[in-house]
Amino acid sequence: MTSEQARRFAEDVHAGALDRYGSPLLDHVRRVAADVSAPARPVAWLHETLECAGVTQDELRARGVGDEDLIAIALLTNAPGCSTEEYLQHVARIAAAPGRAGTLARTVKHADLHDRIRHQDPPRAGAPARPPYTRALALLREAASPRPEVRSSPASS
Repeated sequence: MTSEQARRFAEDVHAGALDRYGSPLLDHVRRVAADVSAPARPVAWLHETLECAGVTQDELRARGVGDEDLIAIALLTNAPGCSTEEYLQHVARIAAAPGRAGTLARTVKHADLHDRIRHQDPPRAGAPARPPYTRALALLREAASPRPEVRSSPASS
């Protein structure tokens, strides 16, 4: 699926939808898509479709979403109403995901978290608690940091 096709589909399925905090969901999706490189843009446009729009993986596949993009979108999909610990485990799975799908998911999640942090409205009465976005971003950054090499000590004779 091209970025333009993904944009049109996202605009259709998210039209008028609000996120769980009462803000227009499409505004968030647009900002995330604008904040990623071209290869990740279709995934960015579609990153909320499984979780928030009731779209299925089969529907996305039928519309032309490729396997790696579909895996990335599935990685980005979280269970609504999860605990803080479950949310951080979700982000840790994204951070550790292998291959191109993992790279796409991390790229989009990074932009997603930055957008959520930048555009947090004050909590509304009755709104669910926000996930720990700053801690989640630190998890992604930690996963992206190069690990120092561990050298074994020379064998003694």
